[in-house]
Amino acid sequence: MMKLRPLMIQGTMSNSGKTFVAAGLCRIFKKDGYRCAPFKSQNMALNSYITKDGWEIGRAQAMQAEAAMVEPIVEMNPILLKPNSDMGSQVIVNGEVLGNYPAVEYYKMKSKLKPAIQKAFHALEEQFDVIVLEGAGSPAEINLKENDIVNMGMAEMADADVLLVADIDRGGVFASVYGTVQLLEPKEKKRIKGIIINKFRGDVKILEPGLKMIEDLTGIPVIGVIPYAKIDIDDEDSLSEQLMKREIGRGIDIAVIRLPHISNFTDFRAFELEEHVSLRYVTKKGELGRPDVIILPGTKNTMYDLKWLRESGLEALIYRLKNDCRVIGICGGYQMMGEILEDPDHVEYGGSMKGIGLLPIKTVFADQKVRGQKNAVLKRNPSIQIKGYEIHMGKTTAFNEKMEEFLHLEDGTEDGFCTPDRKIWGSYFHGIFDNDLFRREFLLEILKEKGMGEVIPEISFEQYKEEQYDRLEQLLRDALDMEFIYQLLSGIPNRKEKQERGCVHLYYGDGKGKTTAAMGLAVRAAGAGKSILLYQFLKSNSSSERKVLDALPGVNCIRGPEEVKFTSRMTKEEKKRNLVENDQMLQKIFQMARQYDMLILDEAIYAIDLGQLSEIPLIDYIKNRPQNQEVILTGRNPSERMLECADYCSHIGKEKHPFDQGLTGRYGIEY
Repeated sequence: MMKLRPLMIQGTMSNSGKTFVAAGLCRIFKKDGYRCAPFKSQNMALNSYITKDGWEIGRAQAMQAEAAMVEPIVEMNPILLKPNSDMGSQVIVNGEVLGNYPAVEYYKMKSKLKPAIQKAFHALEEQFDVIVLEGAGSPAEINLKENDIVNMGMAEMADADVLLVADIDRGGVFASVYGTVQLLEPKEKKRIKGIIINKFRGDVKILEPGLKMIEDLTGIPVIGVIPYAKIDIDDEDSLSEQLMKREIGRGIDIAVIRLPHISNFTDFRAFELEEHVSLRYVTKKGELGRPDVIILPGTKNTMYDLKWLRESGLEALIYRLKNDCRVIGICGGYQMMGEILEDPDHVEYGGSMKGIGLLPIKTVFADQKVRGQKNAVLKRNPSIQIKGYEIHMGKTTAFNEKMEEFLHLEDGTEDGFCTPDRKIWGSYFHGIFDNDLFRREFLLEILKEKGMGEVIPEISFEQYKEEQYDRLEQLLRDALDMEFIYQLLSGIPNRKEKQERGCVHLYYGDGKGKTTAAMGLAVRAAGAGKSILLYQFLKSNSSSERKVLDALPGVNCIRGPEEVKFTSRMTKEEKKRNLVENDQMLQKIFQMARQYDMLILDEAIYAIDLGQLSEIPLIDYIKNRPQNQEVILTGRNPSERMLECADYCSHIGKEKHPFDQGLTGRYGIEY
């Protein structure tokens, strides 16, 4: 298979569907025979994953690697930020903890992390045929654009084309697309090759007029509308729809406490496929009810979240319910269940704190993070094998040496503790419920107690995930213009783009030929049946070329003033009046121009340079013109902003000119 160009998925906002689309494309490319890898330079999420060699990365990139049918590796997510307060995060670089930093400090150090990002990306390029990059939040977050390393800054580092994903389900989709594009620099806007509308409900024909209008406004084609679909793949952040479930359903009622810094809530995703289970998330005391199972999940700040649990009244309620249901703690939730938590080195909160008291255990936090994939067996039933991974800071020990341990690890150590009846237990093992046999035995025991039967269908969680990835693949194949995407990846100019995207031409310099080149292009365009609108600044209506162009079908030469003074001969008042008149003419031109294939503004650049035309309205029009319109500008001394707007820049410089030898302008040659 040939190497393909990298492709980046960015979004108009958080949770627009970037992760979802990137995962689906990873699956498509894999099924089409390419070795594909996901990549996200900087991920901010509390859901993380441990690779086989013990490095920590964002859970979303591990999920995307699963979709691509490759082993997750640390290069797929070189920087992971795990928020541990309202103002700061734990910063993980290349899978290892660098430290805890306030947002302001991290913002200052971002540029120093670019080498690590580039090294990771290039390592993937050497191993894979195609890389699917994912951005974060929105590329239009103007307060964060300086030293950007995750959106357009990353696209530039990777030289990647960008597809922009927008969520229509939350409303305002066209405003979010248009606003995002408008806030980008011209060179950034050029990287966006296609727009994807995500989560659409209804008849797409109703949407089509809007799609055409947004294409005209942005100059970027809409390459797909993805229908709203219930496809169950791992989410990466706290905006996940999974965390919004509140209602109590039928069967086994499992209530997960939604802690302020909840992490790795994907630990409970396997319950979603069990028809006998109702899984919900609880944030208030009044929502808890009388569940069959209460789960205290992982958290990035155990002591802070324990304080919240206490103040919310949920701690006391959980303690009262402990004899009537099962209470389970995973990682940080397990630490909360003990008698005491100590943080002598201020790893989290500092000092010591009383635990819930569900288990006679003690946790002491330490600087060194424990992480790694683990294999174990259930201590009370060694026939039940369990795979999982640990990510935690601290060690938990029992006050009572006779306390029953929960898991026996293959390295001979133990993990977790439980009460004698095993209805209250805790473990550091993330992913414990992903193990089919363990999950089935756990649920069967509860069903028997509830008198709801003794049989649970044997469901493979791994098989279920593969089915979801295949559904996602088919959804995107049906919705997206894959021919367009493959043309981007191959580096071949896209036929759709070739036919529909207009370009901006600049002919500038002090040499003769700028207007001549523009008029020659007008003749060529007219010969191809295109419509042309032309206006000449700083000139009267006497130029010879106008006589021919006026006679050509499809060409409209707007008349200007009958007499034009050189600016060097104008008074200050005349210059001010001339500027106003030229700006008014420009607005009139804009109102007419949208109906034309080509707009020629002769000497517009020089008029701007002389202070006789405003530049900003012209640049705004160029950015928002119909996507198929060609714009030709001529003159001297273009600004950097104008040069950035252009697709063609032709500098026509003087080496020799008869004016220097006293020869005046000649009719039919110079004018």
